[in-house]
Amino acid sequence: MIDVGQVLDKYELLERVGQGGMAVVYRGLDRSLRRHVAVKVLHRHLAEHPEARDRFEREAHAVAKLHHENILEIFAYSGRDSAESYIVTEFIDGATLKQAITDHQPRFAEVGALIVAQICRALGHAHGHGVLHRDVKPENVMIRSDGVVKLTDFGISQMLDAQRMTVTGQLLGSPAYMSPEHVLGQPLDFRTDVFATGIVLYQLTVGKLPFEGKNPHEILKRIADCKFVDPRQANPRIGNQLGKIILRAMARSPDDRYPVIGAMLADLEAFLAG
Repeated sequence: MIDVGQVLDKYELLERVGQGGMAVVYRGLDRSLRRHVAVKVLHRHLAEHPEARDRFEREAHAVAKLHHENILEIFAYSGRDSAESYIVTEFIDGATLKQAITDHQPRFAEVGALIVAQICRALGHAHGHGVLHRDVKPENVMIRSDGVVKLTDFGISQMLDAQRMTVTGQLLGSPAYMSPEHVLGQPLDFRTDVFATGIVLYQLTVGKLPFEGKNPHEILKRIADCKFVDPRQANPRIGNQLGKIILRAMARSPDDRYPVIGAMLADLEAFLAG
C-alpha cells in the first residue's frame, strides 16, 4: 500500500480521497509546478496482471486525446513498466454525482437535465474522437464546487474501429447502467453510451434506478427485457417533453434510440430553454 507522504517522481501524495476496485486516488502536489493534482495509483496486487495494466494504460491513452471542459484532464502517466503504475489528472474540488444525489436528491427534473446535458457534451467530444466510454454512471461523474460536471474513469473505454464503428461487447461495467445489447453480448457502438446516459437521467429525475433486483443476474435480465416504469408515471412532475427524451434514450433497440448523443443533447437543451 502506498502511504500518504510518499513521493512518486515529482508528485507528493497528501491525502487519500477515493478508492475503487482498480486504484486508489490521492490529492497530490506537483512539486515542479506547485499545483494540486489527483494521482490515481493502480493497486499493487493488480499491477502484476497484464490485463489490469492494459486497462490502466488504455484509460491514460483514451483521456490524453480528449480536451473538453466536461472531461477530467490528464497531465501525466507513469508508463506501464513503472514500479508504481499511476495516472495524474486535474484535482476536482467537489463530489461524485453518486455522493451528491445520496446527500441531496434533486427536487426538480430540470436539475437532472442540466447535469445530464453536460455529460452529453463530454460524451459528444469523446465519441467524436472515436472513444466509447462504456461505464457511464454517477460514480464516474464529478460535480465541481462551481457546478461544472466532469466525466471520469475511461478505464474500460474502447477505441472504435473507424470502419465498423462497433466493438464486441465484453461484460465489463456496472450492471445497473448496461444496455440490453451489452448484457446480451452483442456488438456495441456509441448508442450504448446513450442508453446509460438515459438511465442516469431517469435516476436523477425519478429518484431511483429503472432496473432493480436482488442480485446482478436479476438486474441484467430486466435490462435484457428492457421493462421499466415509464418515468412520467413514476414522477408526474417530469412532464411529457422530458419523459420522451428519457424513453428514446432508453429504447431497447439501438435503432430506436438517439443515433448520436448530440441529438439527445439538442432535445435536452430545447427542454431547458422552454
